Amino acid sequence: MKIAARRSLPLALLALAACASPPNPFTPYVEPSALGEDFYSYVNQDWLDHNPIPEAYSSYGVFHQINDGNKDILHGILLEAAARREDPSTSHMDRQLGRMWATGMNTDAIEQQGLTAIQPLLESIAKIQDSASFARVVGQLHLVNVNVLFGLGAEADFSDSTMNMIFMAPDGLGLPEKDYYFREDAGSVELRIQYVTHMSNMFTLLGYAPADAAQAAATVMALELKIAEHSLAAVEYRDPSVLANKIKATEMSVDIIPGFDWATYFTAIGLEQQEYVNMVGPGYFRALNGLLSEAPMADWTTYMKWHLLSSSAPFLASAFVAEDFDFYSRKLSGTPINRERWELVLGSVNGAMGEGLGQAFVAKTFSPEAKVLAETMVQDLLAAYRVGIANLDWMTEATKANALEKLNAFTIKIGYPDQWRDFSDLELSGDSWLQNVLIARAFNNRFNLAKIGKPVDKMEWGMSPQTVNAYYNPLGNEIVFPAAILQPPFFGLQQTLAENYGSMGAIIGHEITHGFDDMGSQFDAQGNMVNWWTEADRTEFEARADVLVEQFNNYLVVDDLFVNGELTLGENIADLGGLKMAYLAFQMRSKMNGVQAVVDGLTPNQQFFTAWARSWRQNSRAEALKLQVNTDPHSPEKFRANGPLGNLPEFAEAFGLTTDAAMVREAAQRASIW
Repeated sequence: MKIAARRSLPLALLALAACASPPNPFTPYVEPSALGEDFYSYVNQDWLDHNPIPEAYSSYGVFHQINDGNKDILHGILLEAAARREDPSTSHMDRQLGRMWATGMNTDAIEQQGLTAIQPLLESIAKIQDSASFARVVGQLHLVNVNVLFGLGAEADFSDSTMNMIFMAPDGLGLPEKDYYFREDAGSVELRIQYVTHMSNMFTLLGYAPADAAQAAATVMALELKIAEHSLAAVEYRDPSVLANKIKATEMSVDIIPGFDWATYFTAIGLEQQEYVNMVGPGYFRALNGLLSEAPMADWTTYMKWHLLSSSAPFLASAFVAEDFDFYSRKLSGTPINRERWELVLGSVNGAMGEGLGQAFVAKTFSPEAKVLAETMVQDLLAAYRVGIANLDWMTEATKANALEKLNAFTIKIGYPDQWRDFSDLELSGDSWLQNVLIARAFNNRFNLAKIGKPVDKMEWGMSPQTVNAYYNPLGNEIVFPAAILQPPFFGLQQTLAENYGSMGAIIGHEITHGFDDMGSQFDAQGNMVNWWTEADRTEFEARADVLVEQFNNYLVVDDLFVNGELTLGENIADLGGLKMAYLAFQMRSKMNGVQAVVDGLTPNQQFFTAWARSWRQNSRAEALKLQVNTDPHSPEKFRANGPLGNLPEFAEAFGLTTDAAMVREAAQRASIW
């Protein structure tokens, strides 16, 4: 959605990941008496005890295990591409992959090149004298993902999802989220002090004298505090009515933020001015207009230098990399050491040319038979959902009809795109890693901007095939499952029905349910933001969702920090609905396939729930958990595993649990939505 994306932080991902199945996948690992107290630990404790977090990770779970296996495959692909990168007979795509890989691995050249790649941008910042040159440089920075002031990019129109338009949103903070600037607990205060120190250290590496570096850091912090004051909090981004503010471009440039030279900015990013824009949080931009006139230009140029330096630091000489890692990984998420060099370079190649790298990955990992099985499971989940909607006792027939219309209109994408993205116009150099990173960023942003004012490409994917994740896109009303997540133990041709439906089935159900969570349910079958509910049904839906908010608000994570039930509501609805519908689909498929076997003393229904809990096993550092709770709409893994189970009588029945078990909620206390 945005050109200027926030710094990528190690947040928990929506979907699960996979690892090789243990010899006895359904064998619980702690005393049976623990089953009714904490099913997550009952299933996973032995694994948790024997899989400590590696020093280069802030957390470690099944997601990381399968991702590590994928990285080995991708590493081999890149080594092969690098070996033939200058061979005239090699493909254009392999040449670009090989060049980025080779320049990233050439640490001697990176040390010698210093700031050469960003020197032109630093000079442009230094030459800013007026509003026109200021806007021009903002555009130049946005093209290479330097997040100053705001973000801008293409997204489908909320009122006409067939067309792309300009979306603008608040941005430009160096800390993860607005509230990091204002919390007064000791840890937050200390983190802000560390952030200012980090900025000062980075300015010193840039060549500032120590006193000047400290002053520059203080200047940036003062500006970011003002920006943060008017920014949106993480939970506000979960309200589509906050996101959808379609206005005439003249209103933006004349009434809301006239102090910014939009004509020059649009020229700088290569975009013709449009009749309409979508402005997320207009109040932020009104406040920004005042800030632009109040703060001296010298302060803004210091702020811009900082964000350029911070965005570039992971690709610069080792001193910059170490300082950047120390704050953003060690202090913010508790990670003791950085990843190996090849992993860092792989990450940059993956981000720059995901689908280019993904073509070779799919050829090595995803069979036609696996795609057929995945398609069957998706259809089973959709069938279960049709039954579930028809049986809802709280929803009127009119709203049910609209829900079924939306369900039946889902677009399904499995494994990899039918049409791969064209990278033929991308031309990287063989000399500089950071220069290649900047070239690729600009290439991808121009690709995004070129969509504005044009029809939405329904064939396009928002995630590469090698990403261990999945997603629902409300504007496209589509569910997407990359090849990387369609692997054991979540999914596999050799797995039992219970394994596949308790893990991958629940993931599929999760994504379907996102179409009907508190946000997705505000979009219709065509992906437009339209109310398809009766007033009474919507009121009842929100009351039922409030039960889930309250449940998760009471989960203590670390120290005195609880899950934010409002921030995580959409994911919690999706987990609950996804697991419930996966169980129904499992029962329906079992009837078609015949009696399922008992495995390690567990019935098929017990296997289903054990597979679900096993999917979430993960060890996390305290710092990572705090970061997750403060910024991430996903609850920590333990509560994602346990939370839905207490609301499902099918779970209690499967294990013979009585109402006095901690894992079992009384009927009046259960959350029941879909």
